[in-house]
Amino acid sequence: MVKSVEKDDTAFLSFCDRDVFGTRIKAYFNCYSIDYDFVNFWMQINEDGEVTAAISRIDGDMTLCAYDADYEELLEFVKIVGFNTIQCKRTVAKELADDETLWGYVVRFEDERENREVNIKNNFELKEIYDIIKAENLTGVGDYLPWLSDTTFRINRNTAKPLLAEVDGNAAGCAMVLFRTDKAALLGAVATSPCYRGRGIAGALVTRLANDELAEGRRTELLCKNDSIVDFYKSIGFTVRDEWSLITDETKLF
Repeated sequence: MVKSVEKDDTAFLSFCDRDVFGTRIKAYFNCYSIDYDFVNFWMQINEDGEVTAAISRIDGDMTLCAYDADYEELLEFVKIVGFNTIQCKRTVAKELADDETLWGYVVRFEDERENREVNIKNNFELKEIYDIIKAENLTGVGDYLPWLSDTTFRINRNTAKPLLAEVDGNAAGCAMVLFRTDKAALLGAVATSPCYRGRGIAGALVTRLANDELAEGRRTELLCKNDSIVDFYKSIGFTVRDEWSLITDETKLF
């Protein structure tokens, strides 16, 4: 059975601690709860009353965390409620669709590294970060105003944290804690302006964020594409732990 989540549902929140997708769902729940029409939360419960899936949808973008779930029911559910995208474990995506728009690796920071020197810009506008990541065509970066509203909301509730590097007063690169809970953190929005590449800026920013989150006892992860970028993350202390997949509304579901 799939049902809406109620406030302070401890079973739902505990289930979300399982993986990086649950981290995203739980951070959204901690930030928005059930108070806004554009954000929805559901969970699937089996016959024994155990949670087998957690789902969030914000402005049509869905995140799914599922273990030993009834995938036939989930498939029918997502068809009924609709979505623009679904992000989940790659093994879960294969239960829902015969194709995928994009996939990559879940990497986890497990080897603390010394912080590298980088000039952090303390006073900046979020538009500076948006311009960098938009130019890089990073996954999930939509129009500016919705992005700004959501990002600002999460920063103010301590579920997100941006870092911006500067060179000669110019915005040079960025990285963010995109989603943070009491148990875990998901990093992302890692990008460098073209004219400042090759200086180690991105690695320095990611390492600084990852060290801080790990020091506070959070499992720290990041999603990267299935290309050579995974070698970069391995070089700064991350290991591959899983695979993720993105399904869009143009993907043919089973």
